[in-house]
Amino acid sequence: MQLLLPRDNTGLLPISYFHALARLGQEGLVLVEPSQSFVSLGYFDAKETVDLAYCREQGIPVMRRETGGGMVLLGPGQVFYTLVMRRPHPPIPNGVQDAYRHLSQAPVAVYGRMGIRARLRPINDIVTEQGHKIGGQGAADINGHFCFVGSILLDFDHDLMHRIVRLSDPRLKVALKGALASHMTSIRRETGHTPSADRIKEYLIQAFRPLVGGLEMAPVSDALLREARLVTKELAASVHEDDEPRSRPLFKIQEGLYLCQRVVATPPGPIALSISIRDDIVVSVRAIAGADRDVSAWMKEWTGARFAADTLPLCNAARCLGITTDSLIACLFGPPDSAGVTPGIAE
Repeated sequence: MQLLLPRDNTGLLPISYFHALARLGQEGLVLVEPSQSFVSLGYFDAKETVDLAYCREQGIPVMRRETGGGMVLLGPGQVFYTLVMRRPHPPIPNGVQDAYRHLSQAPVAVYGRMGIRARLRPINDIVTEQGHKIGGQGAADINGHFCFVGSILLDFDHDLMHRIVRLSDPRLKVALKGALASHMTSIRRETGHTPSADRIKEYLIQAFRPLVGGLEMAPVSDALLREARLVTKELAASVHEDDEPRSRPLFKIQEGLYLCQRVVATPPGPIALSISIRDDIVVSVRAIAGADRDVSAWMKEWTGARFAADTLPLCNAARCLGITTDSLIACLFGPPDSAGVTPGIAE
């Protein structure tokens, strides 16, 4: 398999190379560090989750990739590994989950060489022993090719990440920033220093080589660069041209950990709710009324409850808020497909 180390890492090119490889019918492993920050929406993400005005002001491009997963902030301090292959491709398993387990050995080994014990948290996160996310991955089929993508986090800008997320109420930003800081980490945060991107690339080459059946250095061809630049334009344009509604009521922090954030209209006034859900269990609820009045005590009965509308003690919470249980369900989890519930959301 060819190994590609592109010199041009400007704009959206770092995430466009693997799309271009697949479109050209080529196989390869691409390793690259972006030169600037940009936002990558997952295929099912709504563009409304991004503060597009802020991104325009800051010169941060926004694009939609052809792989799944949640919205991510990408940029300097991250080394992308993007693998494109036809299947079958021994020794890589054909099944998606088996392929994840097999290929995730590479980033786990790289973190190990940096003194960080990490593991795969199925299906697509790399986490530390303490369960903090230190790498995300994704996969997709493009033009008949299996594309496996991920990044090594040398460093991560938590402050910028929380700024680019668009929420209906600024009070919800506090919970989001806290969740990001508590559950996402990086090599710099774990070890106190930041290795060079070239060093990480060398570790990735050594780790991936036996997993993919060998690697051979190859130049980035003019044809590949042209195709990648075309892909860049398409990915950026897709965000602004796409009017298809994509409902994603939960904000993913890491695999198995989500925030459900909403502003609920109640008779006394709007209340900002931020609910942390880990492995389908509500682990914490924060509710703010007015400017800064914490009314989370109303929601204490939720903690430890399973994340499902029919098992949460929603009736008590709804009574405290002065709205119907159906309205609260619709506010937090979206209206049922067939129920036609009118959400009581102030957003």
